[in-house]
Amino acid sequence: MNANRAAAPAQQTKRVGGLDGVRALCALGVAAVHTSFAAGVMGAYTARPGNQALADLLAGLRPLALGPFFVLSGMLLYRPFARWTLGGGERPKVVPFLAKRLARLWPAYILLSLVCVFLLNFDAVDGVWYVLRPILMLQVYDYTWIAGMDPAWTVPAEMQYYLALPLLAVLMHWLARGTADPVRKVRRMMVPLALITVGSAVWTYYIHRPSMGIYPTKYWWPLGVGGAFALGMAMALLHVLAELRPDRKPALYRIAASHPLLFWVGALAVYAFNCTQPFGRPGYGDYEGVGLALTQYVLLLVFSYLTVMPLSIPGTKSRVVDAIVANPVSRYLGRISYGIYLWHFAIMYFWFKTGSVFGTQPGLMNQLRGTIGFPELMTAVLVGSILAATASHYLVERPLVKAVGRWAARKDGATRTAATAQDAYTVAGPR
Repeated sequence: MNANRAAAPAQQTKRVGGLDGVRALCALGVAAVHTSFAAGVMGAYTARPGNQALADLLAGLRPLALGPFFVLSGMLLYRPFARWTLGGGERPKVVPFLAKRLARLWPAYILLSLVCVFLLNFDAVDGVWYVLRPILMLQVYDYTWIAGMDPAWTVPAEMQYYLALPLLAVLMHWLARGTADPVRKVRRMMVPLALITVGSAVWTYYIHRPSMGIYPTKYWWPLGVGGAFALGMAMALLHVLAELRPDRKPALYRIAASHPLLFWVGALAVYAFNCTQPFGRPGYGDYEGVGLALTQYVLLLVFSYLTVMPLSIPGTKSRVVDAIVANPVSRYLGRISYGIYLWHFAIMYFWFKTGSVFGTQPGLMNQLRGTIGFPELMTAVLVGSILAATASHYLVERPLVKAVGRWAARKDGATRTAATAQDAYTVAGPR
Protein backbone atom coordinates (compact mmCIF):
# COMPACT_ATOMS: atom_id res chain seq x y z
CA MET A 1 0.00 0.00 0.00
CA ASN A 2 1.45 3.35 -0.97
CA ALA A 3 1.59 6.41 1.24
CA ASN A 4 -1.29 8.16 -0.49
CA ARG A 5 -3.55 5.17 -0.03
CA ALA A 6 -2.52 4.86 3.58
CA ALA A 7 -3.27 8.48 4.24
CA ALA A 8 -6.62 8.54 2.48
CA PRO A 9 -8.71 6.99 5.25
CA ALA A 10 -7.68 9.80 7.55
CA GLN A 11 -10.40 11.90 5.96
CA GLN A 12 -13.05 9.17 6.27
CA THR A 13 -14.72 9.89 9.58
CA LYS A 14 -18.23 8.56 9.04
CA ARG A 15 -19.91 7.30 12.16
CA VAL A 16 -19.80 3.59 12.92
CA GLY A 17 -23.17 2.45 14.21
CA GLY A 18 -21.76 -0.25 16.48
CA LEU A 19 -19.47 2.21 18.23
CA ASP A 20 -22.41 4.54 18.77
CA GLY A 21 -24.23 1.63 20.34
CA VAL A 22 -21.35 0.97 22.73
CA ARG A 23 -21.43 4.62 23.78
CA ALA A 24 -25.15 4.30 24.48
CA LEU A 25 -24.73 1.17 26.59
CA CYS A 26 -21.89 2.70 28.58
CA ALA A 27 -23.70 5.99 29.21
CA LEU A 28 -26.82 4.15 30.36
CA GLY A 29 -24.68 1.84 32.49
CA VAL A 30 -23.03 4.76 34.28
CA ALA A 31 -26.42 6.39 34.83
CA ALA A 32 -27.83 3.13 36.23
CA VAL A 33 -24.92 2.72 38.65
CA HIS A 34 -25.26 6.23 40.03
CA THR A 35 -29.04 6.02 40.21
CA SER A 36 -28.94 2.69 42.02
CA PHE A 37 -26.62 4.19 44.62
CA ALA A 38 -28.89 7.21 45.09
CA ALA A 39 -31.95 4.98 45.38
CA GLY A 40 -30.34 2.77 48.01
CA VAL A 41 -30.08 -0.34 45.83
CA MET A 42 -26.30 -0.52 46.16
CA GLY A 43 -24.80 -0.59 49.60
CA ALA A 44 -22.39 2.02 50.88
CA TYR A 45 -20.06 1.63 53.84
CA THR A 46 -22.41 0.93 56.79
CA ALA A 47 -25.61 0.90 54.67
CA ARG A 48 -26.50 -2.54 53.34
CA PRO A 49 -27.71 -3.05 49.75
CA GLY A 50 -31.44 -2.61 49.32
CA ASN A 51 -31.52 -5.38 46.71
CA GLN A 52 -28.47 -7.62 46.84
CA ALA A 53 -28.91 -9.31 43.45
CA LEU A 54 -29.51 -6.07 41.55
CA ALA A 55 -26.75 -4.35 43.52
CA ASP A 56 -24.28 -7.08 42.53
CA LEU A 57 -25.14 -6.67 38.84
CA LEU A 58 -24.91 -2.88 38.87
CA ALA A 59 -21.78 -2.71 41.00
CA GLY A 60 -20.15 -4.93 38.39
CA LEU A 61 -20.34 -2.02 35.95
CA ARG A 62 -18.04 0.07 38.18
CA PRO A 63 -15.76 1.27 36.60
CA LEU A 64 -15.95 -0.90 33.46
CA ALA A 65 -18.62 1.24 31.79
CA LEU A 66 -16.26 4.22 31.68
CA GLY A 67 -13.43 2.44 29.89
CA PRO A 68 -14.77 2.27 26.31
CA PHE A 69 -15.32 6.03 26.29
CA PHE A 70 -11.64 6.76 26.86
CA VAL A 71 -10.48 3.92 24.61
CA LEU A 72 -12.64 5.20 21.75
CA SER A 73 -11.14 8.66 22.12
CA GLY A 74 -7.61 7.29 22.06
CA MET A 75 -8.27 5.05 19.06
CA LEU A 76 -10.27 7.40 16.83
CA LEU A 77 -8.34 10.59 17.51
CA TYR A 78 -4.87 9.12 17.29
CA ARG A 79 -5.47 7.11 14.11
CA PRO A 80 -4.79 10.02 11.68
CA PHE A 81 -1.52 10.70 13.52
CA ALA A 82 -0.63 7.00 13.32
CA ARG A 83 -1.19 7.08 9.55
CA TRP A 84 1.15 10.05 9.35
CA THR A 85 3.94 8.11 11.05
CA LEU A 86 3.40 4.64 9.61
CA GLY A 87 2.03 5.43 6.16
CA GLY A 88 3.94 8.58 5.31
CA GLY A 89 0.79 10.65 4.93
CA GLU A 90 0.33 14.31 5.79
CA ARG A 91 0.59 15.28 9.44
CA PRO A 92 -2.81 16.30 10.83
CA LYS A 93 -3.00 20.03 11.46
CA VAL A 94 -3.09 20.72 15.17
CA VAL A 95 -5.18 23.91 15.25
CA PRO A 96 -8.17 22.48 13.33
CA PHE A 97 -7.87 19.28 15.35
CA LEU A 98 -8.03 21.12 18.67
CA ALA A 99 -10.78 23.44 17.46
CA LYS A 100 -13.00 20.50 16.53
CA ARG A 101 -12.31 18.75 19.83
CA LEU A 102 -13.07 21.93 21.77
CA ALA A 103 -16.33 22.38 19.88
CA ARG A 104 -17.30 18.79 20.57
CA LEU A 105 -16.60 18.78 24.29
CA TRP A 106 -16.89 22.28 25.72
CA PRO A 107 -20.27 23.85 24.77
CA ALA A 108 -22.46 21.12 26.29
CA TYR A 109 -20.23 21.08 29.34
CA ILE A 110 -20.52 24.86 29.75
CA LEU A 111 -24.31 24.56 29.54
CA LEU A 112 -24.31 21.94 32.29
CA SER A 113 -21.97 24.07 34.41
CA LEU A 114 -24.19 27.14 34.18
CA VAL A 115 -27.35 25.20 34.98
CA CYS A 116 -25.79 23.47 37.98
CA VAL A 117 -24.11 26.59 39.35
CA PHE A 118 -27.11 28.92 39.07
CA LEU A 119 -30.02 26.54 39.65
CA LEU A 120 -28.60 24.06 42.14
CA ASN A 121 -25.66 25.81 43.81
CA PHE A 122 -26.48 29.52 43.55
CA ASP A 123 -26.28 30.08 47.31
CA ALA A 124 -22.68 28.85 47.26
CA VAL A 125 -21.55 31.38 44.63
CA ASP A 126 -19.04 33.62 46.38
CA GLY A 127 -17.52 35.34 43.37
CA VAL A 128 -16.67 35.11 39.70
CA TRP A 129 -14.14 32.35 40.29
CA TYR A 130 -16.84 29.99 41.58
CA VAL A 131 -18.57 30.32 38.20
CA LEU A 132 -15.43 30.24 36.04
CA ARG A 133 -13.76 27.35 37.85
CA PRO A 134 -15.98 24.59 36.43
CA ILE A 135 -16.30 26.30 33.04
CA LEU A 136 -12.51 26.26 32.72
CA MET A 137 -12.47 22.65 33.95
CA LEU A 138 -10.29 23.51 36.93
CA GLN A 139 -12.59 22.29 39.70
CA VAL A 140 -10.72 18.98 39.68
CA TYR A 141 -7.52 20.75 40.76
CA ASP A 142 -8.89 23.57 42.91
CA TYR A 143 -11.36 21.02 44.15
CA THR A 144 -14.90 22.25 44.62
CA TRP A 145 -17.97 20.06 44.91
CA ILE A 146 -20.74 21.33 42.64
CA ALA A 147 -23.98 19.40 42.97
CA GLY A 148 -25.08 17.94 39.65
CA MET A 149 -21.58 17.89 38.18
CA ASP A 150 -20.39 14.94 40.24
CA PRO A 151 -19.38 12.67 37.31
CA ALA A 152 -18.14 15.52 35.11
CA TRP A 153 -14.54 15.08 36.29
CA THR A 154 -14.04 12.88 33.22
CA VAL A 155 -14.56 15.84 30.89
CA PRO A 156 -11.39 17.68 32.03
CA ALA A 157 -9.59 14.35 31.67
CA GLU A 158 -10.75 14.12 28.05
CA MET A 159 -9.81 17.73 27.34
CA GLN A 160 -6.33 17.29 28.74
CA TYR A 161 -5.87 14.19 26.60
CA TYR A 162 -6.85 16.23 23.53
CA LEU A 163 -4.21 18.81 24.42
CA ALA A 164 -1.54 16.18 25.05
CA LEU A 165 -2.27 14.02 22.01
CA PRO A 166 -0.44 16.11 19.36
CA LEU A 167 2.65 16.29 21.58
CA LEU A 168 2.54 12.58 22.28
CA ALA A 169 2.07 11.88 18.56
CA VAL A 170 5.18 13.92 17.73
CA LEU A 171 7.18 12.01 20.35
CA MET A 172 6.04 8.67 18.95
CA HIS A 173 6.81 9.87 15.41
CA TRP A 174 10.33 10.77 16.54
CA LEU A 175 10.81 7.37 18.18
CA ALA A 176 9.79 5.64 14.94
CA ARG A 177 12.56 7.28 12.92
CA GLY A 178 15.42 5.26 11.46
CA THR A 179 13.49 2.29 10.13
CA ALA A 180 11.16 1.75 7.20
CA ASP A 181 9.63 -1.42 8.67
CA PRO A 182 6.16 -0.51 10.02
CA VAL A 183 6.26 -3.36 12.56
CA ARG A 184 9.50 -2.07 14.05
CA LYS A 185 8.03 1.44 14.05
CA VAL A 186 5.01 0.20 15.99
CA ARG A 187 7.19 -1.54 18.56
CA ARG A 188 9.05 1.69 19.22
CA MET A 189 5.83 3.69 19.34
CA MET A 190 4.40 1.32 21.93
CA VAL A 191 7.06 2.30 24.47
CA PRO A 192 5.43 5.59 25.60
CA LEU A 193 2.04 3.87 25.67
CA ALA A 194 3.39 1.14 27.93
CA LEU A 195 4.93 3.73 30.23
CA ILE A 196 1.63 5.63 30.42
CA THR A 197 -0.24 2.42 31.25
CA VAL A 198 2.19 1.49 34.01
CA GLY A 199 2.23 5.07 35.29
CA SER A 200 -1.56 5.11 35.55
CA ALA A 201 -1.46 1.85 37.50
CA VAL A 202 1.07 3.34 39.92
CA TRP A 203 -1.14 6.42 40.30
CA THR A 204 -4.14 4.17 40.98
CA TYR A 205 -2.17 2.46 43.74
CA TYR A 206 -1.12 5.82 45.16
CA ILE A 207 -4.59 7.37 45.45
CA HIS A 208 -6.19 4.22 46.87
CA ARG A 209 -3.77 3.69 49.74
CA PRO A 210 -5.54 3.73 53.14
CA SER A 211 -3.53 6.78 54.20
CA MET A 212 -5.15 8.84 51.42
CA GLY A 213 -8.61 8.46 52.91
CA ILE A 214 -11.89 8.24 51.00
CA TYR A 215 -12.01 10.13 47.69
CA PRO A 216 -8.94 12.33 48.19
CA THR A 217 -8.91 15.47 46.07
CA LYS A 218 -6.21 13.95 43.85
CA TYR A 219 -8.65 11.20 42.89
CA TRP A 220 -10.25 13.59 40.39
CA TRP A 221 -7.01 14.26 38.54
CA PRO A 222 -6.84 12.67 35.06
CA LEU A 223 -3.77 10.49 35.65
CA GLY A 224 -5.73 7.37 36.56
CA VAL A 225 -7.38 7.03 33.14
CA GLY A 226 -4.21 7.34 31.07
CA GLY A 227 -4.05 3.60 30.54
CA ALA A 228 -7.40 3.56 28.73
CA PHE A 229 -6.32 6.35 26.38
CA ALA A 230 -3.02 4.54 25.75
CA LEU A 231 -4.89 1.32 24.98
CA GLY A 232 -6.99 3.15 22.40
CA MET A 233 -3.86 4.56 20.78
CA ALA A 234 -2.33 1.07 20.65
CA MET A 235 -5.49 -0.17 18.95
CA ALA A 236 -5.15 2.66 16.42
CA LEU A 237 -1.66 1.40 15.60
CA LEU A 238 -3.08 -2.09 14.98
CA HIS A 239 -5.68 -0.63 12.64
CA VAL A 240 -3.16 1.33 10.61
CA LEU A 241 -0.77 -1.61 10.49
CA ALA A 242 -3.61 -3.72 9.07
CA GLU A 243 -4.25 -1.05 6.42
CA LEU A 244 -0.59 -1.01 5.42
CA ARG A 245 -0.20 -4.79 5.39
CA PRO A 246 -3.59 -6.24 4.38
CA ASP A 247 -2.04 -9.64 3.74
CA ARG A 248 -0.21 -9.71 7.09
CA LYS A 249 -2.61 -8.18 9.57
CA PRO A 250 -1.69 -8.33 13.28
CA ALA A 251 -2.94 -11.46 15.04
CA LEU A 252 -5.01 -9.50 17.55
CA TYR A 253 -6.69 -7.71 14.67
CA ARG A 254 -7.42 -10.92 12.73
CA ILE A 255 -8.89 -12.72 15.72
CA ALA A 256 -11.17 -9.81 16.57
CA ALA A 257 -12.35 -9.60 12.96
CA SER A 258 -13.04 -13.33 12.76
CA HIS A 259 -14.67 -13.83 16.16
CA PRO A 260 -16.48 -10.66 17.28
CA LEU A 261 -19.05 -12.59 19.32
CA LEU A 262 -16.28 -14.49 21.12
CA PHE A 263 -14.75 -11.15 22.11
CA TRP A 264 -18.07 -9.98 23.51
CA VAL A 265 -18.50 -13.24 25.41
CA GLY A 266 -15.07 -12.55 26.86
CA ALA A 267 -16.16 -9.04 27.83
CA LEU A 268 -19.25 -10.51 29.50
CA ALA A 269 -17.02 -12.89 31.46
CA VAL A 270 -14.88 -9.96 32.63
CA TYR A 271 -18.03 -8.14 33.73
CA ALA A 272 -19.29 -11.24 35.58
CA PHE A 273 -15.96 -11.55 37.40
CA ASN A 274 -16.10 -7.88 38.35
CA CYS A 275 -19.57 -8.42 39.83
CA THR A 276 -17.83 -10.42 42.56
CA GLN A 277 -15.85 -7.27 43.45
CA PRO A 278 -12.53 -9.08 44.05
CA PHE A 279 -10.87 -7.69 47.20
CA GLY A 280 -14.06 -5.72 47.85
CA ARG A 281 -17.70 -6.27 48.84
CA PRO A 282 -20.19 -7.34 46.15
CA GLY A 283 -23.06 -4.91 45.73
CA TYR A 284 -21.38 -1.99 47.49
CA GLY A 285 -20.32 1.39 46.15
CA ASP A 286 -17.52 1.92 48.65
CA TYR A 287 -14.32 3.75 47.78
CA GLU A 288 -12.03 1.01 46.51
CA GLY A 289 -9.08 -0.32 48.44
CA VAL A 290 -5.75 -0.91 46.72
CA GLY A 291 -6.47 -4.53 45.79
CA LEU A 292 -9.85 -3.85 44.22
CA ALA A 293 -8.70 -0.64 42.50
CA LEU A 294 -5.71 -2.30 40.81
CA THR A 295 -7.75 -5.35 39.83
CA GLN A 296 -10.43 -3.15 38.30
CA TYR A 297 -7.78 -1.10 36.50
CA VAL A 298 -6.71 -4.25 34.63
CA LEU A 299 -10.29 -5.47 34.15
CA LEU A 300 -11.31 -2.12 32.66
CA LEU A 301 -8.58 -2.34 30.03
CA VAL A 302 -9.41 -5.94 29.12
CA PHE A 303 -13.15 -5.25 29.03
CA SER A 304 -12.70 -2.16 26.87
CA TYR A 305 -10.46 -3.94 24.38
CA LEU A 306 -12.80 -6.91 24.05
CA THR A 307 -15.82 -4.64 23.64
CA VAL A 308 -14.46 -2.05 21.22
CA MET A 309 -11.91 -3.85 19.04
CA PRO A 310 -14.24 -6.08 16.98
CA LEU A 311 -16.70 -3.24 16.41
CA SER A 312 -13.98 -0.94 15.10
CA ILE A 313 -12.85 -3.29 12.31
CA PRO A 314 -14.51 -2.54 8.94
CA GLY A 315 -16.73 -5.32 7.66
CA THR A 316 -16.85 -7.29 10.90
CA LYS A 317 -20.33 -8.73 11.45
CA SER A 318 -22.13 -10.58 14.22
CA ARG A 319 -25.89 -10.86 14.23
CA VAL A 320 -26.02 -10.98 18.02
CA VAL A 321 -23.67 -8.06 18.61
CA ASP A 322 -25.19 -5.98 15.81
CA ALA A 323 -28.66 -6.56 17.23
CA ILE A 324 -27.50 -5.05 20.51
CA VAL A 325 -25.43 -2.09 19.37
CA ALA A 326 -26.40 -1.33 15.76
CA ASN A 327 -30.18 -1.06 16.09
CA PRO A 328 -31.77 2.38 15.53
CA VAL A 329 -32.45 3.02 19.23
CA SER A 330 -28.89 2.22 20.32
CA ARG A 331 -27.45 4.30 17.51
CA TYR A 332 -29.59 7.31 18.39
CA LEU A 333 -28.80 7.07 22.09
CA GLY A 334 -25.15 6.73 21.15
CA ARG A 335 -25.27 9.99 19.22
CA ILE A 336 -26.56 11.80 22.30
CA SER A 337 -24.61 9.69 24.82
CA TYR A 338 -22.37 12.59 25.84
CA GLY A 339 -25.42 14.53 26.95
CA ILE A 340 -26.89 11.53 28.77
CA TYR A 341 -23.64 11.15 30.67
CA LEU A 342 -23.42 14.85 31.48
CA TRP A 343 -27.00 15.39 32.62
CA HIS A 344 -28.00 12.25 34.51
CA PHE A 345 -26.65 13.37 37.88
CA ALA A 346 -28.17 16.85 37.63
CA ILE A 347 -31.52 15.27 36.73
CA MET A 348 -31.35 13.30 39.98
CA TYR A 349 -30.94 16.47 42.02
CA PHE A 350 -33.88 18.10 40.27
CA TRP A 351 -36.02 15.02 40.91
CA PHE A 352 -34.99 14.99 44.56
CA LYS A 353 -36.04 18.68 44.61
CA THR A 354 -32.92 19.78 46.37
CA GLY A 355 -30.83 22.83 45.52
CA SER A 356 -31.08 26.61 45.25
CA VAL A 357 -34.00 26.62 42.82
CA PHE A 358 -36.01 24.73 45.45
CA GLY A 359 -34.98 27.07 48.27
CA THR A 360 -32.60 24.59 49.90
CA GLN A 361 -28.94 23.73 49.96
CA PRO A 362 -28.22 20.80 47.61
CA GLY A 363 -28.28 17.65 49.69
CA LEU A 364 -25.39 15.23 49.80
CA MET A 365 -26.16 12.00 48.00
CA ASN A 366 -25.45 10.02 51.17
CA GLN A 367 -28.27 11.98 52.82
CA LEU A 368 -30.66 11.64 49.88
CA ARG A 369 -30.06 7.98 49.06
CA GLY A 370 -33.03 5.73 49.53
CA THR A 371 -35.63 8.48 49.86
CA ILE A 372 -36.92 7.72 46.34
CA GLY A 373 -37.30 4.18 45.02
CA PHE A 374 -35.17 2.85 42.19
CA PRO A 375 -37.96 2.36 39.58
CA GLU A 376 -39.20 5.94 39.96
CA LEU A 377 -35.74 7.51 40.10
CA MET A 378 -34.37 5.45 37.21
CA THR A 379 -37.36 6.36 35.04
CA ALA A 380 -36.94 10.05 35.86
CA VAL A 381 -33.21 9.92 35.14
CA LEU A 382 -33.68 8.13 31.82
CA VAL A 383 -36.46 10.39 30.56
CA GLY A 384 -34.89 13.59 31.86
CA SER A 385 -31.39 12.77 30.63
CA ILE A 386 -32.55 11.75 27.16
CA LEU A 387 -34.66 14.90 26.80
CA ALA A 388 -31.86 17.16 28.05
CA ALA A 389 -29.30 15.37 25.88
CA THR A 390 -31.52 15.63 22.80
CA ALA A 391 -32.03 19.36 23.31
CA SER A 392 -28.31 19.89 23.92
CA HIS A 393 -27.37 17.80 20.88
CA TYR A 394 -29.61 19.56 18.36
CA LEU A 395 -29.63 23.09 19.76
CA VAL A 396 -26.05 23.47 21.01
CA GLU A 397 -23.60 20.70 20.14
CA ARG A 398 -24.47 19.78 16.56
CA PRO A 399 -24.71 23.34 15.14
CA LEU A 400 -21.41 24.36 16.72
CA VAL A 401 -19.61 21.18 15.66
CA LYS A 402 -20.82 21.59 12.08
CA ALA A 403 -19.79 25.26 12.01
CA VAL A 404 -16.33 24.52 13.38
CA GLY A 405 -16.04 21.55 11.00
CA ARG A 406 -16.66 23.85 8.03
CA TRP A 407 -14.09 26.32 9.36
CA ALA A 408 -11.57 23.52 9.87
CA ALA A 409 -12.16 22.29 6.32
CA ARG A 410 -11.37 25.75 4.97
CA LYS A 411 -8.34 25.91 7.24
CA ASP A 412 -7.13 22.60 5.81
CA GLY A 413 -7.61 23.98 2.33
CA ALA A 414 -10.14 21.25 1.54
CA THR A 415 -13.60 21.56 0.03
CA ARG A 416 -16.19 19.77 2.12
CA THR A 417 -19.94 19.57 1.96
CA ALA A 418 -22.20 20.10 4.92
CA ALA A 419 -22.58 16.33 5.17
CA THR A 420 -18.86 15.88 5.48
CA ALA A 421 -18.75 18.50 8.21
CA GLN A 422 -21.37 16.47 10.02
CA ASP A 423 -19.24 13.35 9.65
CA ALA A 424 -16.61 15.05 11.80
CA TYR A 425 -19.07 14.65 14.66
CA THR A 426 -17.60 11.28 15.50
CA VAL A 427 -16.02 11.26 18.94
CA ALA A 428 -18.08 12.00 22.02
CA GLY A 429 -16.51 12.59 25.37
CA PRO A 430 -17.64 10.64 28.34
CA ARG A 431 -19.18 10.22 28.07
